[in-house]
Amino acid sequence: MARAALVAGAALLVAGGGAIGYGVTREAVGGMTPENTAAMVTAVATLDGDLKAARAAVEQRAKTLADVGTVRAAVGTDAATAMDMVGREIAFQPEPGEVIELGQLPRSGGAPVSLVVLPEGGMRSTFSGQTGAFAELMQDRLLVTQTVTVAPSDAQLAEQVAGFVTVSRSLDLVPALDRLAAAGLSGRIEVGERRRAFGTPPAEDQAVWQPMPIPSQPGVQIVAAVPPMTGGMSVPVVGAGAGAAALGLILVLIGMLTGKDRRTGASTSDPALQARAGSTPPPATLTPAPGDPGASPSSIAASIGPGTMIGRWEVVRRLGSGGMADVYLAHVRGEAGFEKLVALKVMHPHLARIPRAVEHFLDEARLAARVTHPNIVQIQDLGKIGGDYVIAMEYVEGVDLERLLASARFAQRLVPVHVGLGILCRICDGLHAAHTATAGDGTPLGIIHRDVKSANVLVSKQGGVKVVDFGIAKAATQSNLTVAGETKGTPSMMAPEQRVGEKVDVRADVYSVAAVGYEVLTGHAVNLDLAALAHLGIDNWPHLPAPSSLRAELPPELDGILLTAMAFERERRPGDCASFAAMFEAVMQRHGLACSDKDIARWAESELAQLYVPADVSGDAAGTPG
Repeated sequence: MARAALVAGAALLVAGGGAIGYGVTREAVGGMTPENTAAMVTAVATLDGDLKAARAAVEQRAKTLADVGTVRAAVGTDAATAMDMVGREIAFQPEPGEVIELGQLPRSGGAPVSLVVLPEGGMRSTFSGQTGAFAELMQDRLLVTQTVTVAPSDAQLAEQVAGFVTVSRSLDLVPALDRLAAAGLSGRIEVGERRRAFGTPPAEDQAVWQPMPIPSQPGVQIVAAVPPMTGGMSVPVVGAGAGAAALGLILVLIGMLTGKDRRTGASTSDPALQARAGSTPPPATLTPAPGDPGASPSSIAASIGPGTMIGRWEVVRRLGSGGMADVYLAHVRGEAGFEKLVALKVMHPHLARIPRAVEHFLDEARLAARVTHPNIVQIQDLGKIGGDYVIAMEYVEGVDLERLLASARFAQRLVPVHVGLGILCRICDGLHAAHTATAGDGTPLGIIHRDVKSANVLVSKQGGVKVVDFGIAKAATQSNLTVAGETKGTPSMMAPEQRVGEKVDVRADVYSVAAVGYEVLTGHAVNLDLAALAHLGIDNWPHLPAPSSLRAELPPELDGILLTAMAFERERRPGDCASFAAMFEAVMQRHGLACSDKDIARWAESELAQLYVPADVSGDAAGTPG
């Protein structure tokens, strides 16, 4: 009886809801679909990232060249002399897609005078010689430009003219615009007064124009043509649908009231209902998710709470949230009192409709699952339950290193030197395992974490140190490849080559470990954002005081080890995390600074006692950058 009422009620609810939907939307056409919106958001985010990376690159390049002696000499000559210097005194070459222009600005006023353009005949910006940062549309390309002034080395000439160096990089807009057109969109990209159309835009009076500005660049926006909504709803159909839905709701309530309590063994053959009900379904692994981005209407993410069943796991409580997912502490029970805790990472439902976001989420688990090491958080399962993408990972009872450091800094306590070095060695060991991981056939996977920071290092109550969050890791085999020039990661801890969107290798992770090490050993936070520090130039990078000058008890050799590992030029850094760890180990051996897991546990426990937050924050590690 109860089951029949539930089934009949559910059928009437579905039928009634369908009738209401049909009646409301009948003959109504137009508007942005979710797929269109997702495509627009992705295009804007991608272009914004490309712009930020290009701007940081041209700004750094222009300011660096402005301090070069030969450039100062060249802007103090004439065009013929400056051209003669190219290939001799002017030995630098433009990078791919880059145009460099040297010139003069008469102090009495007047138009800028161009002396040298490299490469010869390169695309010049209309803003050449105008100090500042600019973006302009050049047919199918977006030209990003930075101009800075240069002091001519000839002091007498410097009274009459100022030199300038202009660096430009162009971004190819065709791939992004073609993707928008393929998603069924039409419209234009606008940069100031210039426009470039994509798709087949309707007439101006036959569409609603919806702009989406690029956050990092005022005056640049993508404008989509949205067909206007037309038509109306069918009142009789809506009325009949509402009646059917009401009857269905009554039957469902009857079935629920007369059926067994869901906590005492109520069963159903519908896996989605099992996930909601809190009953214990038969043990089963997650359904593999090959990357299908379609989110099922039966998504459970919005109603997850204590007792909710997600596959075979029962939620205990919510641990935290990140840019892509929420994380829950959950457990699975088996025979003879067996119980296992896991951290379940459930992707935000609105992202499950975006193919690139889904692949990004799945790549994290695929990569981390290939690395087995005590200093890496282990991935235990991956898949799709109903409409939700889920990663089951090792639960670490402890706290992230960022909170421990914040606690110590607030109370003006320093991390014991041997504990700090021990933590750094363990971080390096975990990363080296990821860097050297191979596929089943022995092929190197080429994994690079790309977001090493204290928030992505967990310290357990037992003193274990584990690197987590491979959400933006880079691997030779992953399906979600970063768009050329796109920048992902945490700018304050990011290697310069990564910050400007260049290809990275394991030395980018070495750089970030060194930045974490500086904070751990000195107690001082760092911000190594290239965009913020570009005005200081690359000499003396990373522009930080020697660690021993901030903390006298530090072995002095750590100054060179840490600062060299943060060198601007990657060639100067240790070649990999294994050799970096060996440097720390040598210092520890030389100064009798041995560190065991128990030492780390005692320090973490002392800091945890000062924290007002709960002492299990594995969920923090699950948030991935959006």
